[in-house]
Amino acid sequence: MLNTLSKWSDRVIEAAAVLLLLAMLAAVFLGVVFRLVGEPLAWSDEAAQYLLVWTAFVGWIIASRSRAHIRIGLIIDRLKGRARQAAEIAAQVLVALLGMILLVKSFGLIQRNIDVEWVSLPLSVSLVYIPMPIAGLAVILQALVQIIEVIKGKHRFVVATEVPL
Repeated sequence: MLNTLSKWSDRVIEAAAVLLLLAMLAAVFLGVVFRLVGEPLAWSDEAAQYLLVWTAFVGWIIASRSRAHIRIGLIIDRLKGRARQAAEIAAQVLVALLGMILLVKSFGLIQRNIDVEWVSLPLSVSLVYIPMPIAGLAVILQALVQIIEVIKGKHRFVVATEVPL
């Protein structure tokens, strides 16, 4: 069941990434086309910027899930056995801590910006912060899964020079 849930969540996240990229592309494309015909859209640049922020958070979730984050493995890649496991667990605890900070602090950002509007549209600026708690929670959960995998011995250690596909 956990495997099915994991595959389902991966598909949802990947679909969100595709939709966000397409929406950002559409906003930029419409902005360029309308500028060319002399009728610039006031909202296209701002919408593209917000969509870029959302896409970055979804990308963070995808990179965390596929273990594709940038790693500097100068020390950790040379460790073996229990020392390697302890280092991997420590790294995931730090990732989970970052996710927890993001999760906790994001609600304050959303609340403080709820009454601030976009420059170009009557939408709340807090919309840009909506993916923060989602990304924080997703990264925490993924870090916990990776810690469990390390403890159970099911974790595949990635060497820093490898690029997971």
